[in-house]
Amino acid sequence: MTLPGRIALARGLITGLRCAKTQVQPCGIDLSLKHVLSMDSAGTIDFDNSKRCISGSTRLPFQNHSLRLKPGVYLVEFNEKIHMPCDVMGEVFVRSSLFRSGAQIHAGVMDSGYQGVIGAMLEVDDPAGIRLYKHARLAQIIFRTMTEPTEGYSGQYQGRSKM
Repeated sequence: MTLPGRIALARGLITGLRCAKTQVQPCGIDLSLKHVLSMDSAGTIDFDNSKRCISGSTRLPFQNHSLRLKPGVYLVEFNEKIHMPCDVMGEVFVRSSLFRSGAQIHAGVMDSGYQGVIGAMLEVDDPAGIRLYKHARLAQIIFRTMTEPTEGYSGQYQGRSKM
């Protein structure tokens, strides 16, 4: 069952909203841009994480509260943080205004039990690029209750406060 945005907020599943009146939606909560990072080096992914090496990244500075991005892939960090109980999971979707501007958001599942920062990959496809303002609403997170509680997430990203 999908939780309405107001219920997710009331249950404390998400914190750090810039303006609840603007961000709380019928089916979820809009996520706002905190930082954009460029990818600097190749990552390595394997089956058991023994060789895992996440791509290096550099935070891009905003100029007059905005950032002009060329086509390519970037890492974005949102202002909001999540606090998932063991019977709830989250999914992140692109807002339609972003894909109508030639860009997409790709994110993984927010596992039950996860607490911390929310990030995603931003893919700019428009050959002209895109201008993003700090705190722009780029994505929406929806929360779904699970049929039963799980042990919860316990990976390396648990409790992180930044990307």
